[in-house]
Amino acid sequence: MNPENLLKNQPIPYSTIFVDMNSFFASVEQFYNPELRGRPVGVSTAPSAGGSIVAASVEAKKYGIKTGTKVAEAQAMCPDIVVVHDSPNSYRDIHRQIMAILHTTPCYVRAKSIDEAYLKVPSYLQSKSGAIQLIAGIKQALNDLYGGHILCSAGVASNIWLAKMGSNNQKPDGLVFLTKDRLADFYKSISLLDMTGINFRMARQLYNLNIQNPWQLYNASWKFLRGKLGVNGGKWYLRLRGFEVDIEKIQANKSISHQVTTMPNPPKNNVELTTYVNKIAVNLGGRLRRKELSAAGIALSIRFIDGSWQGDIFRRVALFRSDKDIIALSKMLLNKLFIDRPVRKLSITLFNTSMSKQLPLDIFNDKKPLMLSYAIDEINKKHGKNTIMPLRSFYAGHVDLNRVGFAGDLTREFSNPTDKQHFL
Repeated sequence: MNPENLLKNQPIPYSTIFVDMNSFFASVEQFYNPELRGRPVGVSTAPSAGGSIVAASVEAKKYGIKTGTKVAEAQAMCPDIVVVHDSPNSYRDIHRQIMAILHTTPCYVRAKSIDEAYLKVPSYLQSKSGAIQLIAGIKQALNDLYGGHILCSAGVASNIWLAKMGSNNQKPDGLVFLTKDRLADFYKSISLLDMTGINFRMARQLYNLNIQNPWQLYNASWKFLRGKLGVNGGKWYLRLRGFEVDIEKIQANKSISHQVTTMPNPPKNNVELTTYVNKIAVNLGGRLRRKELSAAGIALSIRFIDGSWQGDIFRRVALFRSDKDIIALSKMLLNKLFIDRPVRKLSITLFNTSMSKQLPLDIFNDKKPLMLSYAIDEINKKHGKNTIMPLRSFYAGHVDLNRVGFAGDLTREFSNPTDKQHFL
């Protein structure tokens, strides 16, 4: 007997809407800068030739420019492209406005990233007409607010994954319904690598199992997938059939991290890297305390400009959450590394976190640094971010850590912080 017949919660058509903002960063730039409208635009954290495009406008995508394209390559592909520096604060502001629009619906709303969200539709609107009504209202509100310069695509299905796949299938300004009767044609029209959640490594694993396309994956038995791929295989069996297996549990973060790209002026030694380490540590400390968390582990990772990697980790230390502790531990890890060439990326991760109302002693058995950190937090909360910072966070030269990630709250959760691919 197939396991889906035994499950109490069967897929409900039209119960999930996935909203994906089209070319979000580039569209925000075009909204705020009218001279960019209708022109191919690339957004980069380092607009020099050696930098990379982090977002391309609809116009730029027509030339094959996409996230990850080098600026120099983008300029060769489209000589008329305008490459602009990213504006993280603008993206966050628009994100909050969009979330406010979504929260005006009667749906349960959850952000998946800064430019994506899903909505769980109440039972009385779980129909094609109900979904159309909801999405039309959302798109009209976006048009009223942004004059058609910031658009979204929407997918409607019985689970988050299928709805997201639908939203990806028709851009810009699309609307796709993936109901049970459309799944066969849909799976036959895409490749394994078109599927959210399947990367090259997993695709290779599936090829080795003689599964070469989504339709074959869909037709594989639960017993086969569960036996060959473990729990994840069982989830794929259900996910492809519209069962909801991707609702996140609301829980404390297992870890928090911050990663920066140092281009176009990569640091070349420990002294220059210390500037980044100090500022990242202060950033992480503030986030840790806002969540009322303490950490018991820390990892530091660097990737050199030639692509090679180094990193180290303290797995078990006394609970900490003060800036002083995080800076001290980060520097200890940094000093264990051999820096002999320019560094392109730096990441620090705090893990083994736990909720704690009680103020822990710092690793030097002194509460004063923690109380100072809380005092700095309060001043910055009242007067604005970075109004006051520890002197050790400054260095001759500007270091900008104001970056926007794609995670829902810019926080990543790791199950295995020792795996270097989690850092970079």
